[in-house]
Amino acid sequence: MNQIQQRTREQSEHFLQMFFGEGNGVWPNLDPEYRHGHRTLPFVQAFRRGDDAPIVLPRTYPSGDRRFVMYVIARDTVDAAKTAELIRAFAGPTYIAYNPLWGLRPAELDPDDPIEKAILDHFGPGVTFRLTTGKTPQHRTNLAEALQLMQRTVANRPPRLWRLAKPMGRLLAEFDASLSAGGESASLDVLEQLAATGGITATNLANLHIKRLDRLGRSADVLAFPGLLDIVRQNPPAPVREAILNAIYSVALEKPLTENDLDAAKSSLIESGRVIPDLLSGEFSSFGPQAMTVLLLAARVREDMAVLQRLVAATQHSGHDSEIPSSVWKHVVELLEQEKTAEASAGLLPEQQPTLVESTVARALESHVPVESWGALLKAIAGGTPEAQAVLEDRRWVDWPSPASEDAALAEFLDGLQDHEADRVWSAVGAFIDAIGYEAPAGRTAHAFIRNALTFDRFGPGDLVVLQALMEIALRAAPTEAEYRDLLEEIGSERSRWVAAERAAIALDFVDRLFLAACPSEDARSNLAYALLEPLWLHQQRLDTADLAFAKRLSQELGIEFAWEAPAGGEADDEPATAIPPLTLLLYSLDESVLTRCQEEVKQLAPAVKVVTAADHVGSPQLRQKARSADVIVLATRCAKHAATGFIDQNAETEHIGYANGSGSASLLRAAVDALRAAAAAS
Repeated sequence: MNQIQQRTREQSEHFLQMFFGEGNGVWPNLDPEYRHGHRTLPFVQAFRRGDDAPIVLPRTYPSGDRRFVMYVIARDTVDAAKTAELIRAFAGPTYIAYNPLWGLRPAELDPDDPIEKAILDHFGPGVTFRLTTGKTPQHRTNLAEALQLMQRTVANRPPRLWRLAKPMGRLLAEFDASLSAGGESASLDVLEQLAATGGITATNLANLHIKRLDRLGRSADVLAFPGLLDIVRQNPPAPVREAILNAIYSVALEKPLTENDLDAAKSSLIESGRVIPDLLSGEFSSFGPQAMTVLLLAARVREDMAVLQRLVAATQHSGHDSEIPSSVWKHVVELLEQEKTAEASAGLLPEQQPTLVESTVARALESHVPVESWGALLKAIAGGTPEAQAVLEDRRWVDWPSPASEDAALAEFLDGLQDHEADRVWSAVGAFIDAIGYEAPAGRTAHAFIRNALTFDRFGPGDLVVLQALMEIALRAAPTEAEYRDLLEEIGSERSRWVAAERAAIALDFVDRLFLAACPSEDARSNLAYALLEPLWLHQQRLDTADLAFAKRLSQELGIEFAWEAPAGGEADDEPATAIPPLTLLLYSLDESVLTRCQEEVKQLAPAVKVVTAADHVGSPQLRQKARSADVIVLATRCAKHAATGFIDQNAETEHIGYANGSGSASLLRAAVDALRAAAAAS
């Protein structure tokens, strides 16, 4: 044994002595004569073996304190997200207590606690999950057995590629794509991987956090983000600037402008808009109406005529002028007319004054942008052109025609790329999903992106929600029977790489989409549905209530005869979903078929719950009333706009707001049941 190995072993033994020392009564000082030591011995042995399995160590507190904790420690920071999946799969909400709105996250350990200090000293921060359970011996035994099974299962399987660190560019592409596909938890997992792997500046990491908060509609959190003023002064990318402006609109302007109180809106803007002066410069042609409203009113308050003219021209050119609150638009136009009159009286003839639109066109010609279509964008990305990444980063594609208008050509181009080119082009998949939305689909292009995902083994948490969104787009395009068979066979070919109990919701989202979409081949649909459901059926005792219920429903709807049973002990130790008290649940998604199915299933699982749904693109009096009256709110954010999600967040009177990790019925249902349980427990 070399010196490094010897030193590592000595450090490990020292850690064990510290962990089982004062402050932990589960096995005092690892005393071999201690009569309950055999209960903890398997966890100590697993730690000493040093295999791929997460480390699991128990703790009881000093006499009189009935708390019991299981620490689950990832072997490396890059493994934290996967470790959370494993914990949920084996222990789930059945045996452990955690906030389902935030999911399972590494704990903030207390350096003043001797046991947690030992963990911090040996493993560092960001890798340890602190799991709590009920206070009865049976609760503790159930949790310990579930985590032992987790360790044995992971230790006995072949080494997995999920432990390999992904390149920075691939993680960034996965983050953007999972955000576009509505992967709330998946995008956070990728964000944590980016932070853990290093190689990204604190400012860029902050920019990604702000983009994510904007997608979730969390306006107050955006404005409270640490160091926001410094971030703005560093000229962040256009989507980050727009996110901050969206937040200002929701927090400061939405209420007074709804009441047509322009003076109050201006006062509120002055009070809360300390970051605005630094946001008035730069490119804003891709900004939506909320961000443009903030800029227009700010330029009007400052009487900055040059900026105001640019803003008005850009708004008219994008066609958003009808979406700007009329009081703001009228206020701005009046000032411009006054300025125009003053210039005319000073001697400038009307025919000599260029129109606002003409000025904008002239500036565009002076700074010609060569990438101005989806075909040109994909070609530029494949070639590694820096301008292409700038187009993606600034979302200049927002006002382009939909990719559906170039579907066949885009698919042919994607299928003809070399491997290194195809790998680069994946960075555009998030923009593609956003641009398509739920309108005219580009099925062939989506299918080409799916082939790309399978070729490059894109099966991470963020990748899978993207793959499901791409399949939804491809199926919505009404493929021929041959195209349908090819698509389903390709997705099913790699199912063993990712279908598992810990990813049940995403697998069920795939099956749900098969049921909802037109079916030109019953055999192909049945084959894929069976392939995706079988692993869940074999491990159904590890499924949570929502996943199990929806798996049963899908089996019945598709005529697949699996014998689904209640999980062993699944709800014996916890309140069943049927015991959730009368609560009002608001479900939000732009996919109304998903809303309908989730609403039906919640009513079956929790009959006392009143379920209301919303699919609004912008705020409305009806949406305000639904948000204010809801006890629990759960949102699916794929393709959702801040105008709706931010509106809901600002008008909600409940703290119980959850987000689906995907855009399908199963992921929305799981989030709904988790959020209802949390609200019921808090009441």
